[in-house]
Amino acid sequence: MYSNFIQFTIPKIGQALVAAVLYLNFMQLPFVQIFAGKTPFLYLGIPILLVGLVSYVSRDPLGTGMVWAGVLTGVYVFCDLVSLVFWFIGGLPRQIWQAVYGGGLLAWAITALWLFYGWRRAQKLCTTTYRLTTQKPLPGGRLRIVQISDLHAGSTMQAARAEELERRVAELSPDLLVLTGDIYDENTPREDFEAFNAVFARLTAPMGKYFVYGNHDLGHHWREACYDRADMERAFADGGVRVLEDVAVMAEQDGVPVRIVGRKDWLYTEHRRFSAAELMPGGPDGIYTLWLDHEPRELRDAAAAGADLALCGHTHGGQVWPVGLVSRLFGYNEVNYGKKRFGSCTAIVSGGTGTWSYQLRTEGRTEIVCVDVESRPDGHLGQKP
Repeated sequence: MYSNFIQFTIPKIGQALVAAVLYLNFMQLPFVQIFAGKTPFLYLGIPILLVGLVSYVSRDPLGTGMVWAGVLTGVYVFCDLVSLVFWFIGGLPRQIWQAVYGGGLLAWAITALWLFYGWRRAQKLCTTTYRLTTQKPLPGGRLRIVQISDLHAGSTMQAARAEELERRVAELSPDLLVLTGDIYDENTPREDFEAFNAVFARLTAPMGKYFVYGNHDLGHHWREACYDRADMERAFADGGVRVLEDVAVMAEQDGVPVRIVGRKDWLYTEHRRFSAAELMPGGPDGIYTLWLDHEPRELRDAAAAGADLALCGHTHGGQVWPVGLVSRLFGYNEVNYGKKRFGSCTAIVSGGTGTWSYQLRTEGRTEIVCVDVESRPDGHLGQKP
């Protein structure tokens, strides 16, 4: 689970820093500057009122207001640095910048455009296709796997869009349908929970439908959800979706097996789960092995154990900049987004089929992942041209 420090203390520190930056910049706004040297009470008081308004709007660390305040602060900091550069340059360039910047009004316009861009990106559901090859046998020589991850039903993907998701997945005609965690969370309304369970029940995949838990499906970090484990597992069982928790199972078609390994979530189990070697004690073999893990962790261990393809989620590709950048800098996840090779294993991390908390996305993609694998016994491996 997330610690109290991460959940609550860090956001509070961030809010204090945001307030300080905004107060200093609000003092430069044109309608505030007219009171400078004339009415100190208004000159100092109006920025306090504005900061109070921003603080009220952004009081929820998980709310869109917090993102808005953060983006506005970031834009202000950037513009302040530009202003400093032009202050040293002086002359006409400084005058032009001062006219364009307008005492800070430009920062509000940039923030509004950035958030609108993020909202549009969050709403746009894409299909991202990867083409891979393997020397191992596959049913009919080919395998199509469709991945839904981090749906977080009730945020960007609501009950009204359930039919859209169903249609998009059905058009792909998957051999395997996999749900790699955080399909629901503590904010999912009951209507959305039931709507998407019905979608998963109606979707067909001849080699099966599989689910692994994410940290939000049962780890209700901020509030209690409208469902519990029994509700989820009953709905998945009724819909023909198999729940995998630290177990390896075989799916077979045309006499050719494919192994699916489903892991318990690293965060939800507080890092206590079977090792990759324990899940595949025999090591690599001639059976194509699909590895499902909500978080992109221990991927080298998965490759060493015999995984050919690992499908993960959790990161959302960062979702709201600069989260992804920070994650990459500190190496929090082994892959933040997209495809990466670990020895003989290809790992693919989805940007998420929905968004978490904020209906905004300025990093990654809102996507369904489709992986087409072709068997090539001639020895040509890797990504298909």
